[in-house]
Amino acid sequence: MNPLIRVFEEKKRVKEELESILSRESISRARRDHHSWREPRPCGMTIHTGIGCSLGCVYCYVPDMGFPMKPKPYPLSPLELTYALALNPYVFPGHTLAAYGSVTEPFLKETKIRAIEYIATVYKYLKLPSQVSTKIPLTDEDALALKKAEPSLSVLVTVITLNHSHILEPNAPSPLERLESIRVLREHGLHVSLFMRPIIPGITDREAEKILAIAVENKVNGVVLGSLRVTPGILKRLSLKGYNVVEVTKRLPRKPRNNRDQVTIKSSDLKRRIEEYAVKLGVKVYPSACAANIEAHKLSCYACRLGPCGFGRPPLVKEKWIIDLIDYFNGSVNSVEVNDSTVKIKGLRLKDNKLKTILKHFTVSVLRRRLVLS
Repeated sequence: MNPLIRVFEEKKRVKEELESILSRESISRARRDHHSWREPRPCGMTIHTGIGCSLGCVYCYVPDMGFPMKPKPYPLSPLELTYALALNPYVFPGHTLAAYGSVTEPFLKETKIRAIEYIATVYKYLKLPSQVSTKIPLTDEDALALKKAEPSLSVLVTVITLNHSHILEPNAPSPLERLESIRVLREHGLHVSLFMRPIIPGITDREAEKILAIAVENKVNGVVLGSLRVTPGILKRLSLKGYNVVEVTKRLPRKPRNNRDQVTIKSSDLKRRIEEYAVKLGVKVYPSACAANIEAHKLSCYACRLGPCGFGRPPLVKEKWIIDLIDYFNGSVNSVEVNDSTVKIKGLRLKDNKLKTILKHFTVSVLRRRLVLS
């Protein structure tokens, strides 16, 4: 069978298997959940392990999105969540990247069991290359559970400051403990990256060299750098904590319109400076979080301008496979051209426009290239 069509047949098989296990109520609940229809982000399909967060990080956008400070596990069972993902037209077994957390800290006491169960169950049925980010120091027991759940799991350990954590992250564990937990995770064979996001101007950039040095001592695989996103609420909270928000506002491309409008500050100069520290210390800098996930799973990806990422050339794709796939969708095409970075399709005709969106995500997730239509 055409290996591209096989992906859709496997998706159908998983869906039917889960339908044979789940109750009618569970199936209905999963179908109504946003994991069953939401499009993946550039980092992959974000999977919510809980709702809300109690760490109270001043720079966090979660409170501005309307989520509570008191966290609770996400309401779907592990099988329901997996079924919702199997229903999602933009999720492809064995290929779509999964990013756990998003609107909570996955390893809070309220969410840790649910997070590990989600990672394990999704991997068992869908084999999604998975990544999780955390500010909680993880133990040997946690590392063993995660390694069992997803053997190639990519773990991002967030540290953006040592000196100001008690102010900016009032309820979060010590950043030194987080950095020390990198060694624990590495000793159990997990791929671990330092997650230096968000970079707070005048704080993170000044402390980056020391943070990186400690991460290196603990055998970190690399570092992911990320910019600060602000809302009026974040600016107000930073100001109330004594931070000079002028350092941020002068880097804004525009003012945020409301508390749900997250605006990313300009920070390329800060990233370059931190990257120089990293290179000096022999630390690999990943251009994005998904790049760390790609490397952890020994994949390769040419799907965006930040790449290529990972190992070697992108997956083998034959033009005939794509033509047959479009025929599988009851569509037609004038011509197909494949190179390392793009799939170019001329004269694509599909009865349902939604299929174009599915094809776009398929090209990124499975073929690890960009789709170009003409």
